[in-house]
Amino acid sequence: MVSCENLKIVICSGGTGGHMFPAYALFQALQKKRSDVAMVTDVRGSIYCGSVSEKIVLSTIRFSYKNILKVGYYSLLALSKFYKFWFHKRPDIVIGFGGVFTVIPLLVARVLGSKIIIYEQNSILGKANGFLERFADLKLSSFRLGEGWLEIPAPVRSEFTKNIPYECEKIVKILVIGGSQGAASFSKIIPEAMALLNKKERKSIEIIQQASYGAVDQLEQIYKDLGIKSTLKSFVHDVATIMLDSQLIICRSGASTLSELAATGRPAILIPYPNATDNHQLHNALYYKNKKAAWVLEEKEGIANELGKVLRQILQDRELLKIASFHMINGSMDRAADNFIKQIELIKN
Repeated sequence: MVSCENLKIVICSGGTGGHMFPAYALFQALQKKRSDVAMVTDVRGSIYCGSVSEKIVLSTIRFSYKNILKVGYYSLLALSKFYKFWFHKRPDIVIGFGGVFTVIPLLVARVLGSKIIIYEQNSILGKANGFLERFADLKLSSFRLGEGWLEIPAPVRSEFTKNIPYECEKIVKILVIGGSQGAASFSKIIPEAMALLNKKERKSIEIIQQASYGAVDQLEQIYKDLGIKSTLKSFVHDVATIMLDSQLIICRSGASTLSELAATGRPAILIPYPNATDNHQLHNALYYKNKKAAWVLEEKEGIANELGKVLRQILQDRELLKIASFHMINGSMDRAADNFIKQIELIKN
Protein backbone atom coordinates (compact mmCIF):
# COMPACT_ATOMS: atom_id res chain seq x y z
CA MET A 1 0.00 0.00 0.00
CA VAL A 2 1.15 3.53 -0.80
CA SER A 3 2.07 5.38 2.40
CA CYS A 4 1.20 9.02 3.00
CA GLU A 5 4.91 9.59 3.54
CA ASN A 6 5.32 9.06 -0.21
CA LEU A 7 2.48 11.34 -1.25
CA LYS A 8 2.30 15.08 -1.85
CA ILE A 9 -0.99 16.32 -0.43
CA VAL A 10 -2.72 19.70 -0.48
CA ILE A 11 -5.65 20.44 1.84
CA CYS A 12 -8.00 23.13 0.62
CA SER A 13 -10.65 24.73 2.85
CA GLY A 14 -13.00 27.66 2.95
CA GLY A 15 -12.26 30.18 5.66
CA THR A 16 -14.94 29.58 8.29
CA GLY A 17 -14.03 27.72 11.47
CA GLY A 18 -16.50 24.99 10.52
CA HIS A 19 -14.48 24.21 7.41
CA MET A 20 -11.04 24.95 8.80
CA PHE A 21 -11.08 22.99 12.07
CA PRO A 22 -11.37 19.50 10.52
CA ALA A 23 -9.04 20.53 7.68
CA TYR A 24 -6.40 21.64 10.18
CA ALA A 25 -6.91 18.50 12.28
CA LEU A 26 -6.16 16.39 9.21
CA PHE A 27 -3.13 18.56 8.42
CA GLN A 28 -1.76 17.93 11.93
CA ALA A 29 -2.30 14.17 11.60
CA LEU A 30 -0.55 14.08 8.22
CA GLN A 31 2.37 16.09 9.59
CA LYS A 32 2.82 13.53 12.37
CA LYS A 33 3.15 10.89 9.69
CA ARG A 34 5.82 13.03 8.01
CA SER A 35 3.70 13.61 4.96
CA ASP A 36 4.53 16.32 2.44
CA VAL A 37 1.42 18.39 3.08
CA ALA A 38 0.43 21.99 2.42
CA MET A 39 -2.70 24.08 3.02
CA VAL A 40 -4.65 26.41 0.78
CA THR A 41 -7.26 28.74 2.27
CA ASP A 42 -8.56 32.28 2.02
CA VAL A 43 -7.83 35.36 4.10
CA ARG A 44 -10.37 34.36 6.77
CA GLY A 45 -9.00 30.83 7.08
CA SER A 46 -5.40 31.98 7.42
CA ILE A 47 -6.00 32.99 11.07
CA TYR A 48 -6.64 29.32 11.94
CA CYS A 49 -3.40 28.03 10.44
CA GLY A 50 -0.80 30.63 11.39
CA SER A 51 1.67 27.92 12.42
CA VAL A 52 1.49 26.15 9.04
CA SER A 53 4.77 26.73 7.24
CA GLU A 54 3.69 25.70 3.74
CA LYS A 55 0.47 27.37 2.71
CA ILE A 56 -0.94 29.82 0.24
CA VAL A 57 -3.68 32.31 1.01
CA LEU A 58 -6.02 33.23 -1.82
CA SER A 59 -8.58 36.02 -1.95
CA THR A 60 -11.95 35.33 -0.35
CA ILE A 61 -14.54 34.77 -3.07
CA ARG A 62 -18.19 35.54 -2.39
CA PHE A 63 -20.32 34.97 -5.46
CA SER A 64 -22.78 37.77 -6.18
CA TYR A 65 -24.57 38.70 -9.40
CA LYS A 66 -24.51 42.34 -8.30
CA ASN A 67 -20.72 42.27 -8.17
CA ILE A 68 -19.95 39.89 -11.01
CA LEU A 69 -16.92 41.81 -12.32
CA LYS A 70 -15.24 41.78 -8.90
CA VAL A 71 -16.05 38.07 -8.50
CA GLY A 72 -14.56 37.38 -11.93
CA TYR A 73 -11.39 39.32 -11.12
CA TYR A 74 -10.74 37.54 -7.82
CA SER A 75 -11.60 34.17 -9.38
CA LEU A 76 -9.01 34.69 -12.12
CA LEU A 77 -6.50 35.83 -9.50
CA ALA A 78 -7.13 32.68 -7.43
CA LEU A 79 -6.92 30.48 -10.53
CA SER A 80 -3.57 31.99 -11.57
CA LYS A 81 -2.07 31.78 -8.08
CA PHE A 82 -3.13 28.18 -7.49
CA TYR A 83 -2.02 27.18 -11.01
CA LYS A 84 1.51 28.39 -10.18
CA PHE A 85 1.38 26.72 -6.78
CA TRP A 86 0.32 23.40 -8.33
CA PHE A 87 3.38 23.39 -10.63
CA HIS A 88 5.60 24.23 -7.67
CA LYS A 89 4.08 21.47 -5.50
CA ARG A 90 2.76 18.96 -8.08
CA PRO A 91 0.46 17.31 -5.49
CA ASP A 92 -0.72 13.73 -5.90
CA ILE A 93 -3.97 14.49 -4.04
CA VAL A 94 -5.93 17.66 -3.31
CA ILE A 95 -8.57 17.46 -0.57
CA GLY A 96 -11.45 19.92 -0.32
CA PHE A 97 -13.33 20.56 2.92
CA GLY A 98 -16.11 22.65 1.43
CA GLY A 99 -16.92 26.27 0.83
CA VAL A 100 -17.24 28.14 -2.48
CA PHE A 101 -13.56 29.01 -2.20
CA THR A 102 -12.55 25.38 -2.87
CA VAL A 103 -14.16 25.11 -6.32
CA ILE A 104 -11.39 26.76 -8.33
CA PRO A 105 -8.39 25.00 -6.68
CA LEU A 106 -10.01 21.57 -6.92
CA LEU A 107 -11.00 22.03 -10.57
CA VAL A 108 -7.50 23.23 -11.44
CA ALA A 109 -6.02 20.23 -9.61
CA ARG A 110 -8.35 17.86 -11.45
CA VAL A 111 -7.46 19.28 -14.87
CA LEU A 112 -3.74 19.12 -14.09
CA GLY A 113 -3.88 15.48 -13.03
CA SER A 114 -4.21 15.36 -9.23
CA LYS A 115 -6.66 13.02 -7.58
CA ILE A 116 -9.29 14.99 -5.70
CA ILE A 117 -11.19 14.11 -2.51
CA ILE A 118 -14.11 16.10 -1.13
CA TYR A 119 -15.41 16.02 2.43
CA GLU A 120 -18.91 17.11 3.44
CA GLN A 121 -19.47 17.69 7.16
CA ASN A 122 -23.16 18.54 7.13
CA SER A 123 -26.27 16.42 6.75
CA ILE A 124 -27.24 18.38 3.62
CA LEU A 125 -24.75 18.56 0.76
CA GLY A 126 -23.25 22.03 0.38
CA LYS A 127 -23.41 23.82 -2.98
CA ALA A 128 -19.65 23.71 -3.58
CA ASN A 129 -19.38 19.98 -2.87
CA GLY A 130 -22.60 19.40 -4.81
CA PHE A 131 -20.91 20.89 -7.85
CA LEU A 132 -17.55 19.18 -7.27
CA GLU A 133 -18.87 15.68 -6.57
CA ARG A 134 -19.01 14.80 -10.29
CA PHE A 135 -15.25 15.39 -10.54
CA ALA A 136 -14.21 13.76 -7.26
CA ASP A 137 -12.27 10.50 -7.07
CA LEU A 138 -13.50 9.99 -3.51
CA LYS A 139 -16.46 11.47 -1.65
CA LEU A 140 -16.44 11.36 2.17
CA SER A 141 -19.02 12.69 4.62
CA SER A 142 -19.95 12.88 8.30
CA PHE A 143 -23.55 11.88 7.55
CA ARG A 144 -25.17 9.40 5.18
CA LEU A 145 -25.57 11.38 1.99
CA GLY A 146 -26.46 8.60 -0.41
CA GLU A 147 -24.91 6.49 -3.12
CA GLY A 148 -21.24 7.08 -3.78
CA TRP A 149 -20.54 8.73 -0.43
CA LEU A 150 -18.50 7.00 2.28
CA GLU A 151 -19.50 7.95 5.82
CA ILE A 152 -16.57 8.56 8.18
CA PRO A 153 -16.26 10.91 11.21
CA ALA A 154 -14.71 14.32 10.65
CA PRO A 155 -11.15 14.73 11.94
CA VAL A 156 -11.00 16.67 15.21
CA ARG A 157 -8.07 18.43 16.81
CA SER A 158 -6.15 16.20 19.22
CA GLU A 159 -7.01 18.32 22.28
CA PHE A 160 -10.66 17.21 21.98
CA THR A 161 -9.83 13.49 22.13
CA LYS A 162 -8.39 13.39 25.65
CA ASN A 163 -10.00 10.60 27.64
CA ILE A 164 -11.65 12.58 30.45
CA PRO A 165 -14.74 10.76 31.81
CA TYR A 166 -18.00 12.63 32.09
CA GLU A 167 -18.99 13.50 35.65
CA CYS A 168 -21.95 15.50 36.91
CA GLU A 169 -21.59 16.70 40.50
CA LYS A 170 -23.53 19.29 42.51
CA ILE A 171 -22.66 22.25 40.27
CA VAL A 172 -23.55 22.05 36.57
CA LYS A 173 -20.96 23.93 34.54
CA ILE A 174 -22.52 25.25 31.34
CA LEU A 175 -20.34 26.33 28.42
CA VAL A 176 -22.11 28.70 26.03
CA ILE A 177 -20.40 29.10 22.66
CA GLY A 178 -21.84 30.51 19.50
CA GLY A 179 -19.11 31.99 17.35
CA SER A 180 -19.90 35.00 15.21
CA GLN A 181 -23.31 33.54 14.37
CA GLY A 182 -24.38 32.92 17.94
CA ALA A 183 -22.67 35.14 20.49
CA ALA A 184 -24.98 38.14 19.98
CA SER A 185 -28.19 36.07 20.06
CA PHE A 186 -27.07 34.01 23.02
CA SER A 187 -26.17 37.15 24.97
CA LYS A 188 -29.90 37.92 24.98
CA ILE A 189 -31.47 34.43 25.09
CA ILE A 190 -29.36 32.79 27.82
CA PRO A 191 -29.81 35.39 30.61
CA GLU A 192 -33.55 35.58 29.87
CA ALA A 193 -33.79 31.81 30.30
CA MET A 194 -31.68 31.85 33.48
CA ALA A 195 -33.97 34.50 34.99
CA LEU A 196 -36.85 32.00 34.79
CA LEU A 197 -35.10 29.59 37.16
CA ASN A 198 -35.60 29.81 40.91
CA LYS A 199 -32.89 30.86 43.33
CA LYS A 200 -31.88 27.30 44.24
CA GLU A 201 -31.59 26.28 40.59
CA ARG A 202 -29.48 29.32 39.73
CA LYS A 203 -27.17 28.53 42.65
CA SER A 204 -26.47 25.11 41.13
CA ILE A 205 -25.21 26.60 37.83
CA GLU A 206 -21.88 28.01 36.73
CA ILE A 207 -21.70 29.65 33.30
CA ILE A 208 -18.73 30.11 31.00
CA GLN A 209 -20.02 32.11 28.06
CA GLN A 210 -18.67 33.55 24.86
CA ALA A 211 -20.32 36.96 24.68
CA SER A 212 -20.48 39.41 21.80
CA TYR A 213 -18.07 42.32 21.90
CA GLY A 214 -19.41 45.05 24.18
CA ALA A 215 -21.79 42.71 26.01
CA VAL A 216 -19.32 41.21 28.50
CA ASP A 217 -19.68 43.80 31.27
CA GLN A 218 -23.47 43.96 30.94
CA LEU A 219 -23.85 40.17 31.04
CA GLU A 220 -21.51 39.92 33.99
CA GLN A 221 -23.76 42.28 35.98
CA ILE A 222 -26.94 40.42 34.94
CA TYR A 223 -25.57 37.08 36.11
CA LYS A 224 -24.30 38.66 39.32
CA ASP A 225 -27.79 40.04 40.03
CA LEU A 226 -29.24 36.58 39.36
CA GLY A 227 -26.79 34.98 41.78
CA ILE A 228 -25.11 32.90 39.06
CA LYS A 229 -21.36 32.40 39.05
CA SER A 230 -20.11 33.32 35.59
CA THR A 231 -17.02 33.79 33.44
CA LEU A 232 -17.53 35.91 30.32
CA LYS A 233 -15.17 35.93 27.35
CA SER A 234 -15.32 37.72 24.01
CA PHE A 235 -13.37 34.78 22.57
CA VAL A 236 -12.90 31.32 24.06
CA HIS A 237 -9.34 30.30 23.24
CA ASP A 238 -9.07 26.94 24.98
CA VAL A 239 -12.45 25.50 24.01
CA ALA A 240 -11.38 21.86 24.40
CA THR A 241 -10.20 22.21 28.01
CA ILE A 242 -13.31 24.14 29.06
CA MET A 243 -15.63 21.76 27.20
CA LEU A 244 -14.08 18.75 28.89
CA ASP A 245 -14.55 20.46 32.26
CA SER A 246 -18.25 21.23 31.55
CA GLN A 247 -21.38 19.17 32.09
CA LEU A 248 -23.56 20.88 29.46
CA ILE A 249 -22.87 22.84 26.27
CA ILE A 250 -25.25 25.37 24.73
CA CYS A 251 -24.21 26.02 21.15
CA ARG A 252 -25.03 26.14 17.46
CA SER A 253 -25.08 22.91 15.46
CA GLY A 254 -22.39 23.43 12.87
CA ALA A 255 -20.70 20.19 11.86
CA SER A 256 -17.30 20.85 13.45
CA THR A 257 -18.88 21.76 16.80
CA LEU A 258 -20.92 18.55 16.73
CA SER A 259 -17.78 16.52 15.99
CA GLU A 260 -16.10 18.09 19.02
CA LEU A 261 -19.10 17.25 21.20
CA ALA A 262 -19.00 13.65 19.94
CA ALA A 263 -15.29 13.45 20.70
CA THR A 264 -15.68 14.78 24.25
CA GLY A 265 -19.02 13.11 25.00
CA ARG A 266 -20.53 16.31 26.35
CA PRO A 267 -24.33 16.64 26.12
CA ALA A 268 -25.70 19.77 24.50
CA ILE A 269 -28.64 22.04 24.00
CA LEU A 270 -28.42 22.82 20.30
CA ILE A 271 -29.82 26.07 18.90
CA PRO A 272 -29.31 25.87 15.12
CA TYR A 273 -28.32 29.03 13.27
CA PRO A 274 -31.65 29.95 11.62
CA ASN A 275 -30.09 31.43 8.46
CA ALA A 276 -27.81 28.50 7.65
CA THR A 277 -27.92 27.45 3.99
CA ASP A 278 -30.78 24.99 3.38
CA ASN A 279 -31.35 25.03 7.16
CA HIS A 280 -28.60 22.39 7.39
CA GLN A 281 -27.84 23.16 11.04
CA LEU A 282 -31.35 22.10 12.05
CA HIS A 283 -30.94 18.83 10.15
CA ASN A 284 -27.55 18.30 11.81
CA ALA A 285 -29.08 18.94 15.24
CA LEU A 286 -32.03 16.61 14.73
CA TYR A 287 -29.65 13.73 14.07
CA TYR A 288 -28.23 14.16 17.59
CA LYS A 289 -31.68 14.71 19.10
CA ASN A 290 -32.80 11.41 17.60
CA LYS A 291 -29.74 9.78 19.17
CA LYS A 292 -30.95 11.15 22.55
CA ALA A 293 -27.62 12.98 22.84
CA ALA A 294 -28.97 16.54 22.75
CA TRP A 295 -31.95 18.84 23.13
CA VAL A 296 -32.85 20.99 20.12
CA LEU A 297 -34.49 24.41 20.28
CA GLU A 298 -35.20 26.58 17.26
CA GLU A 299 -34.36 30.27 17.53
CA LYS A 300 -37.76 31.91 17.33
CA GLU A 301 -40.17 33.80 19.57
CA GLY A 302 -40.44 32.17 22.98
CA ILE A 303 -37.09 30.37 22.83
CA ALA A 304 -35.99 31.79 26.21
CA ASN A 305 -39.06 30.22 27.86
CA GLU A 306 -38.39 26.90 26.13
CA LEU A 307 -34.75 26.98 27.19
CA GLY A 308 -35.73 27.76 30.77
CA LYS A 309 -38.03 24.71 30.82
CA VAL A 310 -35.29 22.42 29.46
CA LEU A 311 -32.76 23.72 31.99
CA ARG A 312 -35.21 23.22 34.87
CA GLN A 313 -35.90 19.65 33.71
CA ILE A 314 -32.16 18.92 33.57
CA LEU A 315 -31.43 20.48 36.95
CA GLN A 316 -34.20 18.46 38.57
CA ASP A 317 -32.91 15.21 37.07
CA ARG A 318 -29.13 15.12 36.51
CA GLU A 319 -29.46 11.57 35.19
CA LEU A 320 -30.71 13.10 31.94
CA LEU A 321 -27.27 14.62 31.39
CA LYS A 322 -25.51 11.32 32.01
CA ILE A 323 -27.79 9.56 29.55
CA ALA A 324 -27.23 12.23 26.90
CA SER A 325 -23.46 12.03 27.45
CA PHE A 326 -23.58 8.25 26.94
CA HIS A 327 -25.38 8.70 23.61
CA MET A 328 -23.18 11.62 22.52
CA ILE A 329 -19.77 9.99 22.93
CA ASN A 330 -18.29 8.49 19.78
CA GLY A 331 -15.29 6.33 20.67
CA SER A 332 -14.02 6.38 17.10
CA MET A 333 -13.39 10.13 17.06
CA ASP A 334 -9.84 9.73 18.35
CA ARG A 335 -9.16 7.63 15.23
CA ALA A 336 -11.04 9.88 12.81
CA ALA A 337 -7.95 11.47 11.29
CA ASP A 338 -6.19 8.10 10.94
CA ASN A 339 -9.28 6.64 9.25
CA PHE A 340 -9.30 9.59 6.85
CA ILE A 341 -5.63 8.99 6.07
CA LYS A 342 -6.33 5.33 5.28
CA GLN A 343 -8.80 6.46 2.64
CA ILE A 344 -6.16 8.79 1.17
CA GLU A 345 -3.69 5.90 0.95
CA LEU A 346 -6.26 3.56 -0.64
CA ILE A 347 -7.09 6.00 -3.41
CA LYS A 348 -3.51 5.91 -4.73
CA ASN A 349 -3.33 2.11 -4.91
